[in-house]
Amino acid sequence: MKTLATANYDFEKLITDGCVYVDKTDMLGKLASTKDAIYFISRPRRFGKSLMLSTLKCLFEGKKKLFKGLKIEKKWDWSKTYPVIDLNMSDFDKEGTREGFRYSLHVSLQERLEKEGIPYKEGDTPALLFDRLIKGLAAKSDEGSVVILVDEYDHPLGGLLDDRRALREMRRELHGFYSTLKNNVGIIRFMMMTGVSKFTKLSVFSGLKNLIDLTIERPEYAALLGYTVKEIETVLAPHLRVFARKQHVPQEKAIKLLRAWYDSYRFSPYSNARVLNPVAVGKALPSGILMNYWSKTGMPTLILERLQACGKRPENIDGVTATFEELDVCDAEDLPWVSLLYQSGYLTIKDVIWTDDGDGRRVTGMILGVPNLEVRASLKSLWWKQLMKIDEKDFTALVDVAKRQIAEGDIRMLVGKTLYSLYAALPPTWRVKDEADAKRYFQLFTKMLGAKVQAEEGSAFGYADAIVETKKGVYVFEFKFNRSAKAAIRQIREKGYADAYKTDKRPVTLIGINFSAKKRNIDEPLIENL
Repeated sequence: MKTLATANYDFEKLITDGCVYVDKTDMLGKLASTKDAIYFISRPRRFGKSLMLSTLKCLFEGKKKLFKGLKIEKKWDWSKTYPVIDLNMSDFDKEGTREGFRYSLHVSLQERLEKEGIPYKEGDTPALLFDRLIKGLAAKSDEGSVVILVDEYDHPLGGLLDDRRALREMRRELHGFYSTLKNNVGIIRFMMMTGVSKFTKLSVFSGLKNLIDLTIERPEYAALLGYTVKEIETVLAPHLRVFARKQHVPQEKAIKLLRAWYDSYRFSPYSNARVLNPVAVGKALPSGILMNYWSKTGMPTLILERLQACGKRPENIDGVTATFEELDVCDAEDLPWVSLLYQSGYLTIKDVIWTDDGDGRRVTGMILGVPNLEVRASLKSLWWKQLMKIDEKDFTALVDVAKRQIAEGDIRMLVGKTLYSLYAALPPTWRVKDEADAKRYFQLFTKMLGAKVQAEEGSAFGYADAIVETKKGVYVFEFKFNRSAKAAIRQIREKGYADAYKTDKRPVTLIGINFSAKKRNIDEPLIENL
C-alpha cells in the first residue's frame, strides 16, 4: 500500500517516492491549456495549494515521466517547455518586518538571476530584479514567454494585521513588487497565485485586467483542492479500509465519521461539490484516530480576537448570512470577522439564497456555518485558551484532569475543584452579566471534554441547563446566578428535569451550582442522588 504523505508538497518527490497522489491533473490541464491565463485562488491553509503549484511547475517544465498514468499524460503537448519562476512568499518573511522581507526576497532573486546568467545592477530593488528575471527568462525561452507561480502571496501581510503602520509599509512593498506583473503581462504564458485571503487593495487585483479568480465564481474548480468523498472511496480505498478496521466499523460508517469530522467545505454557491480537508484525512486514515489535525497546524490569534471584539462566541457563529461582496472584498486594515473566518476555513457555505425578481434567477446571499466537528472543537478549545490567557500546557493539564474525573464518575471533584479552578483562571477584565453568561462557559468546557451535553434538555415543565451522560452515570446540572445551589436542586426536582432517566440503569446525579458575581466564582455545589 502506497504511503499517504501529509507533509510533502513537492510533486516530483511525491511521485518518485511512490506516495499516493490524488489526481487533479485533468482540471490543472484545462487551466494550463488556456494561453496568457492569469489565475488566483484562495483557500484555507493546508488545503494543497503548494502541491498544486509544484505539479504545475513540473508540467510546464515538461517532466513527462512524472505524469505517467495520470489523466493529463496523453492530453498535454510535452514538446513545449517554459521557464518557471516559482516564489513562496512565506520563505521571505522569517523576521516579520518589511526590511527582513525585502532583504531575503532581494537575495533570492539576485541568486536566480546569477544562475540564469541575466545581468542586473547593484542597488536594484526587488521589483526591478523581478522585472529583469521575467524579461530575461522570456527572452531565452523558445516560446518567448515565462510561467509564474506565486504561493502564499499574502503571507507577509498575515502577521501584521494588528499593526496598522507595519501593515501599510508591507502593503506598499508588495504593491510595488506585484506591479511588475502588470508591466509584463504580454510575456506571461501562465500565472497562478494562491493565498488564504484576497486583499483587494494590492495592485495584483486592480492592475491585472485579465486575472481570473477561481475562488468562488468558477464552480467547475470547486473541488480543485481538497478530497471529495468519491476520491476517498476510490483512490484512497486501501487506506479507508485500514481506517474502518481500526475504528471497528463498516466502510459506510467510516465514511460518515470522516465526513462529520473533516467534510463540508463548500467553496462555490454554484456547485454542490464539497471537499474534506486533505491533511486531516491523510492523518486520520492510517492512524484510525479522529482528532483535530488541521487546527493543530496553527490558528491565528487574530481570529479569536475578532470574535471577542464583536461579542461572538464559537457556539453562535452558525447561520450568519453574507453577500458576494462581503466574502470577496477584503481590506487588510479592516478585516470583517465574517470574511476573516470564511477565508481562513472556520466558516463555509452551508446554503445559498436565490432570488428571482423577473430579471433572472441569481444568488443574492449565502448562509455560512462551521464546516465540521474538527473546526468546531478547535474553535471552542482555542477560544478558552485565549480567553483565560493561560499557558497551553497548564490548560491541557486542566482538561486532562477533568476528562479523568468524568470518566471515573468523580463529579464532586470535577465541579468543586476543577470547575472552580477554571473560573478562577479567568482574567480580571472578564465579567459575568447574567445566569446565561455564567453557564455558557460550563457548557463549552464540558463539550470540549468529549462528554455528551444536551444543553437545555427538555421535560414537560422546562429545561435543564445541561445534562452530561457518561458510562458511569447521568449528571443533571442546574445553574443559578446570585441565588443558591439549593434553589437549583429544588428546580431540578420540581420541574422533573431528570425524570426521563428514572429507568436508566446508570445512577443519576443532580448538581446544583450557583455563581456568585461578588466572588466571581461558583459557591460550594450541592450534589444529590435522584
